[in-house]
Amino acid sequence: MNALSVTEKNFHNRSRVRQSQFRKQQLIEATIDCIDKLGLSQTTLAHISKRAGVSQGNLIFHFRSKDLLLQQALRHLSEEYLNNWKSALNKAKNNPIERLCALVTASFEPAICTRKKISVWYAFWGEARSRPVYMSLCGDHDQAFSGALRNLCHDLGKVTNATLSADSASITIEAMIDGLWQNFLIGPAGFNRQQAIQEILQLVSIIYPDESKSIQQLANNSRGITR
Repeated sequence: MNALSVTEKNFHNRSRVRQSQFRKQQLIEATIDCIDKLGLSQTTLAHISKRAGVSQGNLIFHFRSKDLLLQQALRHLSEEYLNNWKSALNKAKNNPIERLCALVTASFEPAICTRKKISVWYAFWGEARSRPVYMSLCGDHDQAFSGALRNLCHDLGKVTNATLSADSASITIEAMIDGLWQNFLIGPAGFNRQQAIQEILQLVSIIYPDESKSIQQLANNSRGITR
């Protein structure tokens, strides 16, 4: 059993540990909702507790302060992001081009790439320069992703022709992912995750032309990603 198996209906029949896990997750999700709707500066304990349907006293009991709750919300998103792409790599075959395509596809999984979550990411990044703890929570896992992408590009450069150096290739691919995330947030309605994946894989094909057939096959296999 995990925190998700607890509901408001069975809450009082669960152990204190399970109750606490459930309530903390509920408050984290309410915090993410509030940041998305109101922004970081306007997100208050009152808004969060109202959104979660609990008292402010209950909120303080679990997190002690707004700052700690905000940090935990960011940590939750960051770990979700890290676990998502690591899982994609673990499932991919031990083949650099397949692993690279898996990494790209993972960035647009519906559980990760939502307008709400991207909105909250940008909200925290906007405060990161003045809040080192945000920079640490955001940056460490971002650097891990960048490192994994760069290593795959270096591995590919050893076994196939490339139109860019490994470092330039990884920077270019990551920049396109970031740009499409931003487009999801501020662009017109109708963002299509599958189209985003296809566009990045086209870029990968240009960088690694000898792998274009393999990339196209992997692109076809990725069409299960929904809007």
